[in-house]
This record gives sequence, structure tokens and C-alpha cells, in this order.
Amino acid sequence: MCGVNHNLFPRPGYLIDISCESIAAKVLFTRMLSHHAEIGLTPEQITRLIDLNAEYQASLTGIRVQFAQVTEQLEHKRGRLDNDALVARKELLDRHAELFRAEEDLFFSYGAHGHEILTDEQIARIDQIYHAEKDARLAELLPSLNNAVAPQFQFTTATA
Repeated sequence: MCGVNHNLFPRPGYLIDISCESIAAKVLFTRMLSHHAEIGLTPEQITRLIDLNAEYQASLTGIRVQFAQVTEQLEHKRGRLDNDALVARKELLDRHAELFRAEEDLFFSYGAHGHEILTDEQIARIDQIYHAEKDARLAELLPSLNNAVAPQFQFTTATA
């Protein structure tokens, strides 16, 4: 799904980020739209990708608002956090997990809808563009990455 949208760059100040967060991007198809001429997108495809992104963002916002509401309800504000408090939160924790999963499902579902309007050649081209951009960014970071793991390890380029 890298061509759909997923974070290409590491977060500032961090070489490794292992936080538990959704893979769902805030917007979809930006890389495709940025490279529309190279990919050969038609005006109809461009319009449909923009429309899909708008639909996705509206649905994503709805899920994220619900997620924020449940998160606020889960917050422990006062008193002892004990087994009874944990049991009382079970339903909210389950809803929290459902909303997290709904966000992931939405991302992949809309990514698939976007791919439905593209040809195999266009998908192959966006894959090439994405991996070239990713490799260029990683090459820029290589000295820092090697410093982070050295002297025991060394990053190398793998060929497929």
C-alpha cells in the first residue's frame, strides 16, 4: 500500500519510532497525484482519486472523533486505579480497539478503491516512484542510521 500513502520519512528527532499507532494516512493518493504526468493519470482518474480522498477523509474524521471521545472516557481522572476500575473500562477498551481496527480497514478499503481505477502499468510506475523516493531518503539518512547501530552493524542495500 506504499503507493496509496504511508509515511515515507521518519519523524524529526527519531531514527526509530515504535509507537502503537494506525497505519492509516490522513490523506490518500498524494504521491500519485503529485506524479500524475509520470504515471499517466487521465483527468477522470485524477478527479476520482481526489473524490475518493475527500470521502475517505470525511469517514476518517468520523472515526477519529469517536476514538477521541472514547479515549477521553477511558482517562483515569481521580481515585484508585484498581481491578474494579479496569473491569469498568472493558467495554470502552473494546470500543477503542474496534475504532482502531475500523480506521485500518477504512485505509485499506479506500486504497483498494483507488487501485481499482488504475491500470497495472500505472500501479507499477507509482511503485517505482515510491521506492526510488524512499531509497533516496534512506541514502540521505545512512550515515545517521549507521551511527545509531555502529560499531556492531552496518546497513546495506538489498536487491529484490
